[in-house]
Amino acid sequence: MIWFTVQLSDKPGSLAKMAAGLGERGINISAIVGIAEDTEGALMLATSDADGTRAAFRGMGLAFEEHDPEEGLEIADHPRVAQGLADRGLGVG
Repeated sequence: MIWFTVQLSDKPGSLAKMAAGLGERGINISAIVGIAEDTEGALMLATSDADGTRAAFRGMGLAFEEHDPEEGLEIADHPRVAQGLADRGLGVG
């Protein structure tokens, strides 16, 4: 499974637009973690189709990074996500 980190604009409907873009291509979001703080945030997600997700994000003009958990991805490696979870009493580790 490939995890994608995406930065969404601070506008109403940004998350819905991203999810709809994936849905229109028949791509299911299988896992998601997101943190929003004021106007900044990070969203990590895994989908049913990594190649399709790459194409969809490029088509929507969304900047993204991808991470292979086989290479040791840990949420704690993403400080903003880890801090947001910790601020909400959700431990990572």
